[in-house]
Amino acid sequence: MSRLIVLLLLLLLAGTYSYAQEANFNGARNESLAEATVALQTGWSLFTNPSGMNYHEKVLMAGYQSKYVQLGIHDGAFGFTFPVNNTALGIGVAYFGDELLSKTKAIASASHKIGKTSLGIKTTYEQWNINELGSKGIFYVDIGGQMVITDQFTIGMVITNLNQAKFDTLNYASPVTEVKVGINYHPHEKLLLLAQLEKDVSNPALLRLGIEYLVSPNIALRTGILPNPTSGFAGIGFNWKHLFLDLSGSYQQNLGWSGSISFDVPLKKGDEK
Repeated sequence: MSRLIVLLLLLLLAGTYSYAQEANFNGARNESLAEATVALQTGWSLFTNPSGMNYHEKVLMAGYQSKYVQLGIHDGAFGFTFPVNNTALGIGVAYFGDELLSKTKAIASASHKIGKTSLGIKTTYEQWNINELGSKGIFYVDIGGQMVITDQFTIGMVITNLNQAKFDTLNYASPVTEVKVGINYHPHEKLLLLAQLEKDVSNPALLRLGIEYLVSPNIALRTGILPNPTSGFAGIGFNWKHLFLDLSGSYQQNLGWSGSISFDVPLKKGDEK
């Protein structure tokens, strides 16, 4: 009976806007910054805004999240990006849910850089599996861009589900078509401020805010907030020569606590044999 209640709760939540936004894990760094990262340049941009992928080195990344701990839900993601001249390419997979309800995504992204501007496209095949109801899959496209205004300011934008793909039944949560616009501000070399506004056609705009502070060249502290639904985020990052390790924790007022861990492994040309 308890498992049936959890299933019904997940089905209810999966149909709401706020939960659909939360059911994606894009690395512990992004999570600790409240996902206000559309203007961030990182390997995990493969999953968020493809125009932010790394143009200088190969990056291998993986992560795990225990989502809303009391519900026993799990998130995981794995990806690989690599540059080709002024172009960056990437592939990845992501998983969300448990044996009762789950979502699996296969992702391919590409972006091209011209001067201080980069443009990217992401293609996603998303499959939902619901116990007793079976599986359904859908294909959709995101496009994004970033522009470095000055050494202190970077702006980014992404449009998700550009082709407005939808499942043919309400039992499966369709991806949201929305616009996300963000800005990164570096008032100091050790401090990064992030703000992101996102809006779809049928729901109120969401504002996400994040802060990252470099305690030392090897340690970063992060925090973020999502005012509605009220959610708080915090995390720490460790930077070694060949490994970036990130940890994060968050609390959502309706669903409780989540915790995550992820790592990035830069594969520079000098490391190749």
